[in-house]
Amino acid sequence: MLLRNTLLYLPAQVVGPLAQLVAMIVWTHVVDEPTLGVITLVTATHELLQIAFLAWWSQYALRFLGRHQEEGNAAHFYRTENTLLLASSIIQSVAVLVMLFTVIAPDADTRLAVATVAYVITRTFNLYIGERARVRHQIGIYTIQVTLGPALGFAIGLFLIQVIDRSPAWPLAGYAVAQLAAAVIVFPRLGRGRGLWPLDRNIINHALHYGTPLILSGALGWVGLNASRFVVNEMLGVAAAGLFAVGYGLGQRAATFAAMLVTAAAFPIAVNSMERHGSKVAMRQLADNSALLIAILAPCITGIFMLRVEIVHLLIAPSFQAVTLAILPLSVLAGSIRSLRAHFVDQTFLLHNRTKLLAVVATIDASVTVLLSYTFVHYWGLSGAAGATVVAALIAAITSFVIAFSRFGLTLPMEHLVPLIAATAIMAALLRMLPEASSMLALIGHVVAGGAVYVAALGVFYAQFLFRLMKLRQRQSES
Repeated sequence: MLLRNTLLYLPAQVVGPLAQLVAMIVWTHVVDEPTLGVITLVTATHELLQIAFLAWWSQYALRFLGRHQEEGNAAHFYRTENTLLLASSIIQSVAVLVMLFTVIAPDADTRLAVATVAYVITRTFNLYIGERARVRHQIGIYTIQVTLGPALGFAIGLFLIQVIDRSPAWPLAGYAVAQLAAAVIVFPRLGRGRGLWPLDRNIINHALHYGTPLILSGALGWVGLNASRFVVNEMLGVAAAGLFAVGYGLGQRAATFAAMLVTAAAFPIAVNSMERHGSKVAMRQLADNSALLIAILAPCITGIFMLRVEIVHLLIAPSFQAVTLAILPLSVLAGSIRSLRAHFVDQTFLLHNRTKLLAVVATIDASVTVLLSYTFVHYWGLSGAAGATVVAALIAAITSFVIAFSRFGLTLPMEHLVPLIAATAIMAALLRMLPEASSMLALIGHVVAGGAVYVAALGVFYAQFLFRLMKLRQRQSES
């Protein structure tokens, strides 16, 4: 079931994140450092606002909407949902304007302000609709929400920059138009209510009890992920923030992209296991999920590290190359550690309704990030900012692992780790022997060669398992 659902979600998990990766690369060629800095800080600010004012409810819906539907309580849920979405959109719009005019771009004009608000509102609805679709296994709706905005929005923003000017308003406006289109397209197919009142106090109380710690942990997680951007902006200026954004953003998005290839379908299956069979089966399911996650993350991290020089020289504009080359390996490592924690270990606390433990781990991540960012930037500049995120991510992950293993019986998929590590090492050895790629075609060839060797090595290690699986399917087809 995990593999089947993962394959069904795969188009969504490839197109959207890939468009974001491509956009980050292309922006280095068409806009300057301050413009890229503004775009990055606006999107990072919205991530914080989303966490503070809606993500707690999204997590509650992901965890409990199915239960409300089974109990015939969906109408109460939908009315409450409508009111919260409206309130959240208004609050986020006001808050992002305050941040825009006080921190990000005090000289922002009207078009940038309007584009920022439009981006925030439409992005909020896209993210929430996508989460709701995951709960109901509406893979088509989910795919539209996570692909249309990043892909079409990037194309529209790039067009506007080319025909008008290089203001940061146009990329944001492009994303807003595409995100609005994505919401409008799926709206008729959404299970929803039509009213705003009366609210169901029991639902709100339950959601607040479950979600309030998620607000704190999510906000602190945002600090861990983004504090370095704002520290760089404060200490070195918005142009430095733009330079930092490329290497840091590419590394984080690459790790997230790799993780999301296999995680969209994984958590709902674990939730179902918890509801139907209890904690022990759910923990086994999480361990199985993590094997698939590691199987994707390990070669991606290794491949980016081994090919980092070619990637930067061939893809990134010359003015961004030196900083990106220094930051990229550190950023992808920090992103991979956080992805493993978020999509494996931290889910233990969600399944057991122990969301306060998420806040504990996130506090460690955030506090270490802030403390080390100021210190490391002072001594090592932009590379120091990236290094601070690695140390913080590692300390937080160790804490999360210790709690989950000792208190909830979570285990590592030990039977899979050895073949995965061995296959990754074989791939790395091949990439080390290849000459540096001098063209995009050669770089693609290196990536394909490394991936082919990795898959072939896994095929050898799992030959016996694959043979048994084929025999089983053959018997089922004959019967």
